[in-house]
Amino acid sequence: MSTPIDPTVDPAGAGEREQAQPSFPHANTVAVAAIADALESTYGPASRDKLVVNALKSRQDPRPGDVAVDDYTATSDGATILEALPLEHPVAPVVRRLVGAERPGDTDVEGEDVTDGVTSSVLLAAALLREATDLVDDGVHPTDIVRGYHVANGVACDALREVSRSLADFDDPAAAAVAVAWTAMTGNDIGGLADEWAEVARDAADQVGYPGAKTLPVRTIRDGTIEDSRLVRGAVLDRSARVLDAMPERVEDASILVLGGHDRGGLRTPDLPDDYTAHVDAEHGADDLDAVFDEWRADVWETITDAGVDVVVAELGIDDGFLELLAENDVVGIRAVNRLKLAHVARATGATVVKDLHDITAADLGHAGVVEERRIEREESRASTRRMTVFEECEDPDAVCALVEGVPDGLGERAATAIRQATAAVAAARGEHGSVPGVVPGGGGAEVHAAAAVRDAARAEGSRAALAMTAFADALERLPASLVRNAGADPIEAVADLRVANREDAWQGVVLPGGDVGDAAAAGVLDPLARCLDSYRSATEVAALVLRVDDAIDAEFSEDAPDPGDAIYDDAAERHADYLKDD
Repeated sequence: MSTPIDPTVDPAGAGEREQAQPSFPHANTVAVAAIADALESTYGPASRDKLVVNALKSRQDPRPGDVAVDDYTATSDGATILEALPLEHPVAPVVRRLVGAERPGDTDVEGEDVTDGVTSSVLLAAALLREATDLVDDGVHPTDIVRGYHVANGVACDALREVSRSLADFDDPAAAAVAVAWTAMTGNDIGGLADEWAEVARDAADQVGYPGAKTLPVRTIRDGTIEDSRLVRGAVLDRSARVLDAMPERVEDASILVLGGHDRGGLRTPDLPDDYTAHVDAEHGADDLDAVFDEWRADVWETITDAGVDVVVAELGIDDGFLELLAENDVVGIRAVNRLKLAHVARATGATVVKDLHDITAADLGHAGVVEERRIEREESRASTRRMTVFEECEDPDAVCALVEGVPDGLGERAATAIRQATAAVAAARGEHGSVPGVVPGGGGAEVHAAAAVRDAARAEGSRAALAMTAFADALERLPASLVRNAGADPIEAVADLRVANREDAWQGVVLPGGDVGDAAAAGVLDPLARCLDSYRSATEVAALVLRVDDAIDAEFSEDAPDPGDAIYDDAAERHADYLKDD
């Protein structure tokens, strides 16, 4: 839950004035710091969860027929917390952009972003702003601070590139990839199976690269146990099953037809136009019209059988006439599959989405070693049992699915986030999705090494920007301090020890939960280089944007109609013409 932030509070201690006024950049710094304080305890392997309560409906009298369900979020994922917090301060949208650009909906967007590193970005941005306010109080102009921060960011990123290592440089690249996935899930060990989840993420990255909504969906079910969770080399339709019980529950070596399209995405008899008129006479009766549709259906069915279809997956409906033909010939029919899941099935099985029923060929069909229906959990408030269909043993699929079993809805969402973030981390470390390839030491080693490089560069800087560069280095070292503090160790001692060790070996980091300084690579604590570069850049941009704000204007808008004679100009040229007339 968030506490409203009063932008008129003066953190410098000048609040004793009779009528306090907002002080910039201090007012906005307080707001960003408050958000960072809410996230700080979720940072690192010894993190804790946050409970964001949106509504406690169980404590209220529900309406007749309604079920009182509490709306809350319990997570340690920075992006999830940032989106769930009811932030009202004007600077909040700037910080929220660290999660990623807004998208029009979240169900059918190809290439959906996998957000990671949000917590570290917010913490670093807040640390930069805290350092900046101290410099402003000492008389350094915000422009000099922004310039120094940008220079320092470039130096820090160059230092990370120099110390980074390719996964191929490790003795066991596969094990190094697992270490990257494991590090990405620190603090979010669902079911105590971090090692198993890391291997699932590595295998998923091996198969599909950088994950997207269509290439790596995560399906969660409450039945079973979490130990039964696995990576399905294929697709899972968690809310779709065969239309008729007479159809087979399991098909081996299945050829799969995928039907899509807004108007024709199914096995349906064409609709007649609303203004269609049939003229019936003695020679041609109404039965002849039915015969036309029967002939059309027969032609389509002949096309399907000639192609050798075993399973039909349709975006829209399947008519009763086709259902009978499917069941009689042991062909499975699955209908009402949304577009995103339909695309996932097509990618996983290698099928081409067919939109013309008369243009079905064997080349359009996908393939799965097994297509099987599973009964999973009973539908709430219903006597029926929920069913799902699993397509697996697909040969070299372009999409896979992580099936997480034995978890409730909230925990399932956390598992889905962790798996996708871990997979994205492995893909980023390999340089996929436009990322800079390589890994850097975790446990604060990368930050301490970058901070040392920035301090060295600051000594050679002959302007006030050097003060900002030193402040940037101090802000970087607040990240490992937060890691150690969350683990219950002494952050001052740990960062001091890390500085000393890092001078001899840049791959030294704090290994938690023990808190000892050691070889980050040997401990399996590896961060993708691209994630660190993005985090530094994002934090620097947020800090620079906030520092450029020097005033707040309360704009008031009136919806009243203009008075007679008031001119409303839509064009600059029109205003200029009237100006010339007045002269």
